[in-house]
Amino acid sequence: MILRRIGFVICLLSSLAFQIQLGSPFSRSAPSWTGQQSPMVKQEIDQLLAATNQVRAAKRKPRVQQNPKLMTAAQQYAERMAAEEELSHTIGGLRLEEKAKRVGYAYRRLSENIAYNTDLDGRFVVNEQWMKSKGHRQNLLASDMSQIGIGIAGPSKRTKRYYYCQIFGQPLVDRVP
Repeated sequence: MILRRIGFVICLLSSLAFQIQLGSPFSRSAPSWTGQQSPMVKQEIDQLLAATNQVRAAKRKPRVQQNPKLMTAAQQYAERMAAEEELSHTIGGLRLEEKAKRVGYAYRRLSENIAYNTDLDGRFVVNEQWMKSKGHRQNLLASDMSQIGIGIAGPSKRTKRYYYCQIFGQPLVDRVP
């Protein structure tokens, strides 16, 4: 529990809530993440999505739906944070809009939440880390966001932490079925 609290404090102090608005060059190709996720990580991604939509529903916000391109971008970035054992929105200068561009996601608006934790526990990250941080909470509850990508990677080799990345998107064009 102490390590969870330390991760939460670092998360707050690092001011990890991040938003980008308007415009994205549209790319025709969308490279996919090709790594393998354990069944536990896949289950935690589902739990994190469920927890996200539960807190949104409690505040009367629309549900977010997984977007394959954002899922790829979030997973790639979670893997990068775990590999480098660094919690940052801009490892190697890579900004949020560049993460979206690399996978061909055209957007009106993006936002990102990142965290790490010593346990594989997506509900804790949503409810005890992100919802207790003003910036992260704003990202989670933004009414105009309709799509999400979620990535979880770890445990990292040295610190044994799991790294979480949540990318919210409002697509440039809403497709009508």
